[in-house]
Amino acid sequence: MSIINKIYQDAEPNLSSLGWLGFIGYPVYYFIWSDLFHQPYENMELRSLGSLLCLILILRNFIPARLKKYLPYYYIFSSTYCLPYFFSFMMFMNNWSTIWVMSFITSIFLNIILVHNTKVLLLQSVISYILSYVSADYILSHNSISLVNWSYIPIILFIYIFGNIFYYLYKKSHEVKVSIAKSLGAGIAHEMRNPLSTIHTSFDILKSLIPEENAENRTISSKDLKTIHQLLSGVEDVMVSADETIDLILTSIDQHRVSTSTFRQHSVLTVIQKTLSSFSYHCDEDRHSIYLEQDFNFDFFGSDTLLKYALYNLLKNSFYYRKDNNFHIHIKIIKQNKWNQIIFEDNGAGIASEHVEHIFKDFYTYGKNGGFGLGLPFCRRIMTSFGGHIRCESSQGEWTRFILSFPESSSTQVSHMKQQILKMKSMLYIRYSLTDSSDNAIVNLLQKEYSHLEVIDLEDAIGKKDYEFEYDIIFVNLEQITQYSPQLAALEKLLFFSRAQICYLFGQHQQNPIEVKRDFPVIPLKTRHITATYFRNIIEKLLFGAKLPIDKKLPPQIINQQQTGKHILIVDDNHSVRTFTALLLEKQGYEVLQANDGTEALNSVDNQKIDLILMDIEMPVMDGIEAARQIRSSNKPYRHIPIIGHTGDSQAKTLEKIKASGMNDYIIKPVQKEQLLGKVACLI
Repeated sequence: MSIINKIYQDAEPNLSSLGWLGFIGYPVYYFIWSDLFHQPYENMELRSLGSLLCLILILRNFIPARLKKYLPYYYIFSSTYCLPYFFSFMMFMNNWSTIWVMSFITSIFLNIILVHNTKVLLLQSVISYILSYVSADYILSHNSISLVNWSYIPIILFIYIFGNIFYYLYKKSHEVKVSIAKSLGAGIAHEMRNPLSTIHTSFDILKSLIPEENAENRTISSKDLKTIHQLLSGVEDVMVSADETIDLILTSIDQHRVSTSTFRQHSVLTVIQKTLSSFSYHCDEDRHSIYLEQDFNFDFFGSDTLLKYALYNLLKNSFYYRKDNNFHIHIKIIKQNKWNQIIFEDNGAGIASEHVEHIFKDFYTYGKNGGFGLGLPFCRRIMTSFGGHIRCESSQGEWTRFILSFPESSSTQVSHMKQQILKMKSMLYIRYSLTDSSDNAIVNLLQKEYSHLEVIDLEDAIGKKDYEFEYDIIFVNLEQITQYSPQLAALEKLLFFSRAQICYLFGQHQQNPIEVKRDFPVIPLKTRHITATYFRNIIEKLLFGAKLPIDKKLPPQIINQQQTGKHILIVDDNHSVRTFTALLLEKQGYEVLQANDGTEALNSVDNQKIDLILMDIEMPVMDGIEAARQIRSSNKPYRHIPIIGHTGDSQAKTLEKIKASGMNDYIIKPVQKEQLLGKVACLI
């Protein structure tokens, strides 16, 4: 694309507005400067020509097709006349009056924005100033009035130079964002091919194992049944991995920082082993070409998912640049001075020394077709967020080595990171009553250490919705609460869906909470042991220690015979989501109805008895937010129907809209079966 075409393409969306501005502005300002604020010189003919040029830009869509190819050149000509030529000529003719100097400076800024190409801008300006100078000199008949006021020249040069520089930097930043968006879409498409291929293959195998509908023998052997379960388990793992990959790619949009909110301690050896086992190899030969030394291990503070992503990138690059069949990758873990390190080395094609220093720059690619230059820069941002760094050493044609360095877990750097992350954490303290002073010492101790602690009483806690318990740590003081009381049972029903670490505080004469059977794990804390140091250690362990696998099993009473026959309305414009969700709920004994959008949902609740609505948020015709508002604002009996929002958007503003619409709860897509059934059972 030529420079002129590119300039026109960038300006085209705003040309109608600019055309109207010029078409109206030129004649209007004639009367302003000639009658209202009189200036020595005005020229209606020049203004009329400028107005006419702008009118053609307004009517550009009505120009014959054969002439439209000349529009970019016409745009350059008209902008040259209307801006640098007209305003410099009028400034000369008015003997550099303050009004026309200011008008001329304004035209410079507008010209920079509309043309934004330094060479074209310079050419426009030079030609315009020469022509306007000659025109003014001719009209003034070479009289003694100076056509150049040298005192203004430094200001004009400053505007041209720095205006171009600043606009160039802005334009570059904008183009980087556009490139990231394009790369993001292409990256997601590329990364999804492997999991989709795996799922497709798995379903092909499933079809071959399941008997045909018209087959005489419809039984399945125990061996085939075992294979089916293995395939389904594998597909589930692939879906989790794909979801994780999308999250990581979305995270990489932000080119300046990586979120540290989920950082905690991880074993680097465990992360490497999981990475190597879950990586999508093209063949078994690739899998066996990797050698991992397991003689040393260390814990790092960061995200296991992000480190996996960094290692995935290194693996992909290594396999891409292999040079022969004797290719291998060697990974080892070492300690170097005060740094823990992962050494990732291969005997591939290597990187030329002049390219090594550039490979961590955004959008820089080297010898890789279809690459977007986002992988290694994001790896660098990951390591920086861990408080470490990554560097590359290479010998072209022989080997490449990446050194990933991590600070020690006990280092001052990691301690500072933890303190910064703690400021973002939220905690809730639930006591029997706000007037009860028996645990004031504990509350004061926590509030002194953590100013973001929220304190509520048991009654207020029970009045909350389950999605309002999205804290990092929840403390429940059991000293005034009987462990078998209905109030505690109601609270635990709400806490079941919380992702928070739940701590039960109990006195020395009370039964240990973990000895009471409940459906989610709790951390017992004896109140007589509590000191400031004790709390700091506990909280750091809960927030930053190694994450233990938590298996919250559905309480057996959630689905029972009393719920059989209850009517659930699924509202979603995605037919597959409606169908599969309906099958899942029907297997639990529910009667399921379906609607394609909010309008159909309103018709359904008008004509049928509905016990619960599962409502998608984004739909055509009428979205879920508006449908929920209309249901809640109606004067009909169905205005109290429980509504669960179903959305793939977990942004805070979306969740606020869900809450404001009157929905009782929400779930984020893709939703786990246990979470869906649990939330339905709690509300129905």
